[in-house]
Amino acid sequence: MMLLLIGLAAGAHGLGLLSPAILSFVDPAMPVALVALGTLLGLRVRIRRPGGWRARAAASTGALATMAVVFGGIVFVVPEWGAGGSLPYWFLPLAVAIGAASSAADEVLPVVAGGVALALLREPSPMGALLLLLQACGVAVVIAAAWWLLLTKSRSETEQRIFTIATLLLLGGVADYLSLSALLSGLVAGICLDLAGGPARDFVRRDILHVQHPLLALVLVVTGARVEPAYPWLGLAAAYLGLAFAGDAAGRWLAARLADMRLPAGDVTLLSPGGVLGIAFALNVLRAAGPDAAPALTVVAIGAIGVELIAAMSGRREAALA
Repeated sequence: MMLLLIGLAAGAHGLGLLSPAILSFVDPAMPVALVALGTLLGLRVRIRRPGGWRARAAASTGALATMAVVFGGIVFVVPEWGAGGSLPYWFLPLAVAIGAASSAADEVLPVVAGGVALALLREPSPMGALLLLLQACGVAVVIAAAWWLLLTKSRSETEQRIFTIATLLLLGGVADYLSLSALLSGLVAGICLDLAGGPARDFVRRDILHVQHPLLALVLVVTGARVEPAYPWLGLAAAYLGLAFAGDAAGRWLAARLADMRLPAGDVTLLSPGGVLGIAFALNVLRAAGPDAAPALTVVAIGAIGVELIAAMSGRREAALA
């Protein structure tokens, strides 16, 4: 939360230290940061572990319920939101719903859903969007294969880090050029590396973890600087916060009923992987969809601050009661 608030204070609506001109120099690094986060997620999916599919199904059920509740609630509260701009009427509510579903319970499904939403934004026809998405994923698979081969033949740690940084730049550049999801490209590459195994997987995990915290700080500060704290979006962020908690509760109930599995206790905070992924996706949406998507970034970011505040107050209350 502090990094978001620092970005908000330093942005154009605060002290003006991070002006639009300065942010334009930082923006090219955003797809690389998003790809790195997606790759790290792909490396820890671990779909091959015993019971992995069952746990994934339960978490995905919860994420779908969260998306449905938030999307339906936003459309009900503000039915005309996004209808007057260049974006389809469904896109901004769906982007906000995907940001809410990017929780600690399930991180993969919201990333995939975000990739589909951005593909539909580029190609309105379902078949065209599917082909575009498959092509983008195919490119990510090819790049990941080349990445794995380069790392298996590398002889020094410096060489391995150069290959990793260069590949992240390539993956991020391709996703940004196509205006598609950099998170999904990283996720596909990370899953491929995890399935391939070997020392290359460990090299990539080591190098990305080495720069994980600076990348997270960059994403959060830039997001805070791009937040537009206008009155209508503050009210919508409050509604989003309530819908996110309602969707999370509905998702846990539905997962317990359908998959007969209890999801982890709800402890989603801003610095948890899911909280960061929701903000990262909103930033990805802004880069892919343009300025018309700025309200979605504001709602998700302010909602994340609200989640963090509620989690902090709940923790203090539980400590006081103990």
